[in-house]
Amino acid sequence: LGAALVQDPRIMAVGFTGSRAGGLALVKLAQAREVPIPVYAEMSSINPVVLMPEALKARGEALGEQFVGSLTMGAGQFCTNPGLILAIEGEGLDAFAAAAATGVGAAKRQTMLTKGIASAYAKGVEALSSLPGVEKLAEGEIGSTTCGGAVLFSTTAEKFLADKAMGDEVFGASSVIVRCKDQAELLQVLEGLEGQLTATIHMDAADEAAAAKVLPVLER
Repeated sequence: LGAALVQDPRIMAVGFTGSRAGGLALVKLAQAREVPIPVYAEMSSINPVVLMPEALKARGEALGEQFVGSLTMGAGQFCTNPGLILAIEGEGLDAFAAAAATGVGAAKRQTMLTKGIASAYAKGVEALSSLPGVEKLAEGEIGSTTCGGAVLFSTTAEKFLADKAMGDEVFGASSVIVRCKDQAELLQVLEGLEGQLTATIHMDAADEAAAAKVLPVLER
């Protein structure tokens, strides 16, 4: 149906939200028309969330609990789903990870939009689980042919930078915590990301100077 719409001469432009494979297929069809048309596509966004040190120190556990609600909302199928968490090593990040793992472990599986999406999610989680350097911190109720279960992973910035597959979108309630040694490494990870639909910073007043260096990278 999508292909037929894109190729119909009455269609003058296309807007698309979805997978990279689906979006690029529509781009090719649009370019192959006798009169090519533009395709405005939002594909494969993992929406990085940056947790600044002072904010983590003050409320790491609370942020972890709130994150689970955002991760699992709508079975993780929202375009703004937080698929990547970036923070500097420390007790605050430990508290966040522990609270998030507890919440994810208690999460019930949810019906996804289609069987195909549920299947792709399961394959994506399996692929991420198999990557060297990726640790599974928690997994909620196991999914099925129509449902997806929440999963939380963890890795280091060094390993994330060495394997681009860790940054691939897994469409559903799956997220990866990337532990950074310092702000320089955090910035390095952000600079290596593709364009994103959203980016989020959790910060306190004492984080302002550090956040001022992060914001320009997120904007670009």
